[in-house]
Amino acid sequence: MQWSQIKTLLILSFLILNIYLLIQFLEKREQADLGVLDHQQSSIEEQLKSESIEIGPLPEEENEESYISVKPKLFTDSDLDKLAKLSKQKSTVINKSFIISQFEDPIPVLRDSSEKELEKLLDGMTLYSEDYTFWNWNQELNVIMYFQRDGDRPIYYNQNGLILLFLNNDNEVTFYTQTYLGEAEPRAEKRELITPIKAIEILYSQNELHFGDEITSVNIGFHTRVPLESGVQVFAPIWKVNVNDKKNYFVNAIEGFVFSNDENQFLKDAIKNGLDRVQMIKDNEVMKVTLVNILNKKLEQIDRGDIQR
Repeated sequence: MQWSQIKTLLILSFLILNIYLLIQFLEKREQADLGVLDHQQSSIEEQLKSESIEIGPLPEEENEESYISVKPKLFTDSDLDKLAKLSKQKSTVINKSFIISQFEDPIPVLRDSSEKELEKLLDGMTLYSEDYTFWNWNQELNVIMYFQRDGDRPIYYNQNGLILLFLNNDNEVTFYTQTYLGEAEPRAEKRELITPIKAIEILYSQNELHFGDEITSVNIGFHTRVPLESGVQVFAPIWKVNVNDKKNYFVNAIEGFVFSNDENQFLKDAIKNGLDRVQMIKDNEVMKVTLVNILNKKLEQIDRGDIQR
């Protein structure tokens, strides 16, 4: 056999060997990548366990949801008639969208009331009381907060779907303010939601969860996304993740980013908004002066830093 033929055979043999080795390498790399992916998908529970982070019961997964758009409600004459019939309170409505109501006799509230008891406190006290859910009792300011719901889903931290009950030093409700959102409409087609465990993983990856934490609860709701010039607001579906029965995180259930909230700032803005509306009262100067004084004292207390963060 001539040397040129031998050389050609050797070249072909090495070429075939190299192709075989390349195929083997690609197959192994693909298997390794799949193994890493499987490990990443299944290891969040293991990572949390290694950090002694406990997870309470998770809700059933919500598969799809859309952004919704809502306008603040303008109270109708029918609403005003119902408001006038609420017992033992003097009410006024500013710009048809903001209710201020003062009780003739303050309503006592037990300091150790349960959330269910505080939820029922609104019954017969306000319009559309069944559409609100208890959120928090800021006991330094002595203000109880209620957020409006869309169905069974709370709309978190929105000035246009909010009831604030103001208590005196004897833990008695003396007056309240109320805003109400109109009917929600889908903003776009429904989109697939991330799972509750994925929301927890996002918080973990951003170092929001620490050794020994407990994921107390995870619930679906809505959070303001974009306020539009027309007054329409767009709300995103979110997972509210409660940690240690104390701190709440809000994870966009479609896009996966985390909302930040400063409750003290939200409450300050709400009280300022109430103060602006109270100063517009024209038919009850005594009520106006009394409430302006109370609200100014609340704002001074916040500015002094007399409430916890």
